[in-house]
Amino acid sequence: GSVARLVSSMTKAESRILAEVLVALSEAFPDGIFWRQNAGKVLSAAGHWIGLGPVGIADVVGFVQTQWGAQIVFVETKTLKGTLRESQKRFRSAVENKGGIYVVARSATQAVESLNEKLKGCSDNLR
Repeated sequence: GSVARLVSSMTKAESRILAEVLVALSEAFPDGIFWRQNAGKVLSAAGHWIGLGPVGIADVVGFVQTQWGAQIVFVETKTLKGTLRESQKRFRSAVENKGGIYVVARSATQAVESLNEKLKGCSDNLR
């Protein structure tokens, strides 16, 4: 089979936060679906470049079930000192302008709390 090599700028600390966020979201939103979304390109074992998600896309993409149907969510994981790159800021703006939910999380707890807060805001706006 073909083995792809992913070049990642993510640190070990960010990787740990990401793994914890995925578990916490899955537990907090059992009807949701969440996955790690890579961006950029990978080089296959055959030497072909394969495009992934768009530049700036969040680390976690998913859907949560609401009383109005599925809501798309994006979670960018950062360390305590991490900041959004310009491409990530542009992606966040695009998501929010189209009605999606985007949160930045520095811990699993913050991811769940921020997502709950944004979902509550969505329901308040629809009343």
